[in-house]
Amino acid sequence: MEKRIVYISYLILAFVFFNFFYGFTDWIKSWQVFEWYLVILMGTIISLLLIKYKQNQRKLAVEKYAKENDRRRIQLHQLLMFGQLSKLTDEMFSELLKRCFELQGYDDVEISHQQERSGYDLILWQQGKKIIVKIFKKVPMTENLYTDSEGLEFALGELVTLSEMREFYGSVKDYEVQADLALVISTSDFEEEALLFAGRNGVETMNGYEFYQLLNELSDGTQVSSLTTLCA
Repeated sequence: MEKRIVYISYLILAFVFFNFFYGFTDWIKSWQVFEWYLVILMGTIISLLLIKYKQNQRKLAVEKYAKENDRRRIQLHQLLMFGQLSKLTDEMFSELLKRCFELQGYDDVEISHQQERSGYDLILWQQGKKIIVKIFKKVPMTENLYTDSEGLEFALGELVTLSEMREFYGSVKDYEVQADLALVISTSDFEEEALLFAGRNGVETMNGYEFYQLLNELSDGTQVSSLTTLCA
């Protein structure tokens, strides 16, 4: 219990005790005892409500501060991970993805050696289904991390756009490809319209947060099921 509540309780007890035995002035004595106890009760309730309100305000401020720090920590982690991945050549990056899917238990993983022409990076086989994967190496978003000279917040980073999603979807429907499922991975995130388009057309998506988390879990040997649900 906070000190203020204790002090208020002592004050109320002292007031009631003194009033009961000695009373105050003639003007106060003219008041009915019942009315005084109502005043005391109302004052106590209001005081406790004010204390509770301030406690809730402090709690909300602490929670908001913690969430902001968590968000900044996640964004910093994504930037560091992207900085490491961006040093890899396209061949090394594709090999990294191949190993990730192999650790996920896919039956067969093939790297597309004509990625620009085909429109996708990997071909996966699982339970007789053909899955094509496209990854967009985008700089992670750092929303509200920076402010300009006028104090205005702004965002840095790149998102997978609707046009990019449409272009990949054309690869999915290509006669030579004939994929059963499709997955788009972004090292950053997706525009809202791109996500809506993917949802309407049955294209699975994985944003940067999920992708980096997957890499961490696989490197630590943790059992993950975020990708194996594609063929469930």
